[in-house]
Amino acid sequence: MTEFLVLLMGSAFVSAAPLILAGLGEMILERSGAGFNLGIEGMLLLSALAGVLGSAFGGPWFGLLVGMAIGTCSGLLYAGGTAFGVDVVLVGIAISILGTGISSYAFQVIAPAGHANISAPLLPTVAVPGLSALPEVGEPFRAVGVGLFVALGGAAVTAWMLRSTRLGLRLRAVADADVAILRGISAPKYRLVAALLAGALTGAAGAVLALGTIGSFTPLMTGGRGFLVLAVVIIGRRTTGGVVAGALLFAGLDGLALLAQTRDLGMPPEAYHAMPYLAAFIVLCAHARWLTRRRDKIVHAAGPAPPMTAGSATHQSGTVDDVSRPRRERRSQ
Repeated sequence: MTEFLVLLMGSAFVSAAPLILAGLGEMILERSGAGFNLGIEGMLLLSALAGVLGSAFGGPWFGLLVGMAIGTCSGLLYAGGTAFGVDVVLVGIAISILGTGISSYAFQVIAPAGHANISAPLLPTVAVPGLSALPEVGEPFRAVGVGLFVALGGAAVTAWMLRSTRLGLRLRAVADADVAILRGISAPKYRLVAALLAGALTGAAGAVLALGTIGSFTPLMTGGRGFLVLAVVIIGRRTTGGVVAGALLFAGLDGLALLAQTRDLGMPPEAYHAMPYLAAFIVLCAHARWLTRRRDKIVHAAGPAPPMTAGSATHQSGTVDDVSRPRRERRSQ
């Protein structure tokens, strides 16, 4: 049992880092009121390919930077599409299709059939002081990928930024465009910043996914993780700690799928591969049901709308026009 838990922890550490990084980016995007991004899958694929090429050229850290740059460009594409009034769902689908197509075509050009795939240096691994010295459960902590530390560090910085900096406060304020306008804050400007930050974090996630253990790129290697990110953000209630916890939960389920390929766990390996996506489906359905009940409660508490008269249809009590008119004129109504 102890050996099984050790292997599960090691697999979860590998799978959690990309989910945390991409989840943080999606959380920032949603908390700024810029919508939700269905194009995460394509962004992950593009940045994974860019990370491998960058690592093969200048080392793993350079590959991480290249992946972040490609992700930032994808975030700019998302911001540009929404700025022109295109529906966020259509923009996300377009980015997903574009990223999948470009990455697959580039792979066929770089490594055509019959040629060896590109092999790139991996991100280094480090030992966790103290935990790696534990007698039985210390094995997973002796070679933890640096990508996990990058993800946890990014979570800490994101939490501090949103809570304690002027930028973070304004990113949260622009979620309500009317309030932002009253306070003199440019909602489009800060939503653009949120889209760029989300793209950079998603780009880092794609590079970590490719350079964490594999060191190469294959088409569709993300395996639907872009949609798991949306479930991670929902189950985490758009909070930094919730995103980290949700990512670890789905990473544990993904670790079961990896272990099922080499061990008999009582069910076919395909069943364990489906578990993360089944859990994401349940989470999304539960969230939709919760939103429906919340809306119904608000409508029920508000009660029926008061009847509109000819006078009230023109001027309602308490409006700017009503206050600005002379008192004698208001009394005459």
